[in-house]
Amino acid sequence: MVNIINKFILLVILTIYINANSYFVSTKGNDRNSGAKNRPFKTLKKAIEIAKAGDTINIRGGEYPFQNRFNISGAKDKPITFQAYKQEKVIFVGPYGEDKIYNTNQNSMIGTFLVTGDYLIFRNFELKNGINGIYVKSNASHNIFENLVIHDNYYSSLVLADGATDNKIINCDAYNNFDSNSYGENSDGFVATAHKKDPTQYLGKGNIFINCRSWGNGDDGFDCWNTGNPVTFINCLSYNNGYDHWNIGTKFKGNGNGFKLGIHNRYGHPRDAHILIDCKAWGNASRGFDYNDNEVALTLFRNISYNNRNSGFKFLKTNHILIQNININSGHNYFDNNIYQEGNSWNKPNYPIQKD
Repeated sequence: MVNIINKFILLVILTIYINANSYFVSTKGNDRNSGAKNRPFKTLKKAIEIAKAGDTINIRGGEYPFQNRFNISGAKDKPITFQAYKQEKVIFVGPYGEDKIYNTNQNSMIGTFLVTGDYLIFRNFELKNGINGIYVKSNASHNIFENLVIHDNYYSSLVLADGATDNKIINCDAYNNFDSNSYGENSDGFVATAHKKDPTQYLGKGNIFINCRSWGNGDDGFDCWNTGNPVTFINCLSYNNGYDHWNIGTKFKGNGNGFKLGIHNRYGHPRDAHILIDCKAWGNASRGFDYNDNEVALTLFRNISYNNRNSGFKFLKTNHILIQNININSGHNYFDNNIYQEGNSWNKPNYPIQKD
């Protein structure tokens, strides 16, 4: 009986792999081709049109225009994968050019990787000069974004919004984003938020950032706003955000927080209990870790703030939990009697690493 079951499982696995296809996209391809390695497509759009659950889209080295919408879905055991082929360098280039000029009257999603499907994997390529780099919305779920370099966009590198659920962002870089028309006020590295015009459409559960890095952005490194559900950050780095690298002068409006963790959702779903573990913030123009008026308890465990201009940690108004965190040379922290503190550097007597 056991052998029969094992054979059946093996047959199912083999069926999955047999039914899965590998397609290729190349700057030298043609969308009338079959998509085979020696007859690649030219555009991702064509690959998306024919891809089914379990398929892999291999992208050959070169520069490509931004693909607008990924509205297909894989399945739990058969995701659809979009990846650079082997070690080849793949760069997607959007419409927001080096002149840093963007017409804000146009649809911002035109120059964005817009992900609305489920069980998709994106890995091992670069995106630059988008309006946003990647925007995940419309309840898109169980997607993986891995080993992506996303930079020099108008708004942000990657945004989770509008019901996006159980998405994993792993080992991704976000840097040098700058919204020239609003002088850096809205250009973060990574963003988790509710719907811009309808905050009752809150972010879904289970979104997590692992080993991600955000630096040199006009506004904040990581920014949560009205999410309505918790977001988890593990071993993420945020540094040198909120500085005027673009020589705007007195009009520059970037905030410069490493991790900005509010405001809680005020529209009937305040569950913004974000969790940060082993994250580090340094050299930011404002704070390392800021609750940003979030009145839902946040949990910070073993995080480090170093040399942030205004302060290391600011957590007020509710019973936030801070355990074994370290503040080095970042000014005074801001706490009140509501929070729970244990084993943090500032809880120890004569701990000599805070400047006045």
